[in-house]
Amino acid sequence: MKIGVITDIHNNIDALNAVLDVFTSLGIEKILCSGDIIGIGPRPEETVKRIMLLEDNIECVRGNHDNYLINGIPSVVPNDEKMDYGEIEYHKWEHGKLSEESIEFIKALPYTKTLKICGKTIYISHYAINEANKYVNYTPKPSLDDLKIMFQNVEADIIVYGHNHAPSINNELKRWYINTGSLGCPSDDINIARAGILVVNEDSTKYEELNVNYHVKKVIEDIENIRYPDFKNILQYFYGIS
Repeated sequence: MKIGVITDIHNNIDALNAVLDVFTSLGIEKILCSGDIIGIGPRPEETVKRIMLLEDNIECVRGNHDNYLINGIPSVVPNDEKMDYGEIEYHKWEHGKLSEESIEFIKALPYTKTLKICGKTIYISHYAINEANKYVNYTPKPSLDDLKIMFQNVEADIIVYGHNHAPSINNELKRWYINTGSLGCPSDDINIARAGILVVNEDSTKYEELNVNYHVKKVIEDIENIRYPDFKNILQYFYGIS
């Protein structure tokens, strides 16, 4: 089976559409999404609705940004999420743009999913997570040893995760750890929407990085025109615009 892998879309509908077009051209049969559909970018409602259109062809979990919609955002600074006032105001703006249908979709997302495909067990989560559903053991550039510790309680042949926006692909013998990197936050790779192609058969697993060019300047102009809360910091940290 040929599977598309994505994570950290972050309200970037243009990047998402570009990747989905390539997935269609490649004959992708199923998509795995490791969460953070929303957050950061300019088009929350359009992005969630596009994911919803994929219906039975996508397996998706919630990320920390999706969770802010479900469990709420801090009201004071400092807070456990290390969120400042600009970020808090952004999330208020973003949540206000979502329809009830989109909100219900996000609320229904699980923290993790485990699938059986072609004899392989595939585990999907936004990041390493404990029994209290808290993300743990954050490691910016995880080594294989780091990943073994992070996911030590997970029994799977393939672990698909996100949160770290930079790609990280590790495998040892028959176990894979796959983080495609953020689809919607290009940072210095300004024209790139990141994704991956996972090909799973009974006797083999193959992975290929997929970098899709798109018109990121259109997204940047959209952000500058909307001027939503904290947009200058977002452009700097997530779009490489100083």
